[in-house]
Amino acid sequence: MFNKISAWVLYPVLLLGMMWFLAGTVNKIMNNEKNDPGSIKTVSGWNKADSAVDSMLPWHDKALGLRTKLTIASGCSKIGDIYISRERLLREPKELDEAALYKTAESINSFYEKYSVPMCMALFPEAAEIYTDCLPENVTVPSQLQALDRFYENVDTKIRTVDAFHILSTFKDDYIYYRTVSGCTANGAYVIYRSLIRKMGYYPVPYDSCTISHVKNDIRGDLYDVCLYDEVTPDMLDVYICEKSSNVVSIEKFDGEKYTEGSFYDEEAYKSGDALSFYIGKPCLLTNIKTDVENGKKLLVLKDCYGDSMLPFLTQHYAEIDAVDMSCLDRQVSDFLKPDDYQQVLILCDADTLTDTDAFRFLSGN
Repeated sequence: MFNKISAWVLYPVLLLGMMWFLAGTVNKIMNNEKNDPGSIKTVSGWNKADSAVDSMLPWHDKALGLRTKLTIASGCSKIGDIYISRERLLREPKELDEAALYKTAESINSFYEKYSVPMCMALFPEAAEIYTDCLPENVTVPSQLQALDRFYENVDTKIRTVDAFHILSTFKDDYIYYRTVSGCTANGAYVIYRSLIRKMGYYPVPYDSCTISHVKNDIRGDLYDVCLYDEVTPDMLDVYICEKSSNVVSIEKFDGEKYTEGSFYDEEAYKSGDALSFYIGKPCLLTNIKTDVENGKKLLVLKDCYGDSMLPFLTQHYAEIDAVDMSCLDRQVSDFLKPDDYQQVLILCDADTLTDTDAFRFLSGN
């Protein structure tokens, strides 16, 4: 009864607050036009609105924060597609398009048949698949797990797979997913790597031989930006230094036109708190990583930003790694590298990325 009364009282307050915010924005646009009548010729009305909103960003943030607090006070814990709990923010999983997954499986199979390079894959589930106990009571969210199981069934049996969901579920009480960022932490990447690298023919680097540095502990990421709910503990950025570890000799990034020098831990992402770009930087078509490992082994990684946090562990086993970001792939991979030059191929993607059939079609040349 109290929640119903609260909702009737609080939502009109919220509505009035939003109307006040919009009125202020419109007023600012009108004043700008009066001061500069000719500006309409060069800037569209929508661009003006965007500029006005940007200039009032502190007020926008306050309005969004107020909306979140009022929503929670009224008994609801969902803002957009983000569920809010004391422990973490969770994005509601999207239902996977199984027809698209089937096409992606066909493209991967064609790539494997064409180049005959040993292949392995691990697919990252949404955090909401792991932390169901953090969802509101009596709430059922879409699950991607059955669709992923059918995807695995359609992949060539010679391609080795690692069930990341069951591995991560085992370690759910550890810091394996960020609390305010949509992605796995370095620790989450490590527990998958430990199983994955065995299937690829190597012994994993022992956890006890790693020194872990918490280089930043005030991260509030993309999930936080949706709701500005600040009761969840901020996230950390971790760097693992392995005993007797190999060293990264060089990093080059290819944007489709030219190569530029890159860095393994991105300084700009560190300063801005962009956890998803901290490892190797913002998404780029191709990132070439050379190490001082003296085995001559080359690894091709087909990944999205979820896979970046595993790259530090993979550098312990390969002389060279080429990481292709599937979110940037806009041409045949054979146009800028030779797939049969590699000893192994690894797919590291979030489940949603698999539904991008156009990107995966560039693998097989079909």
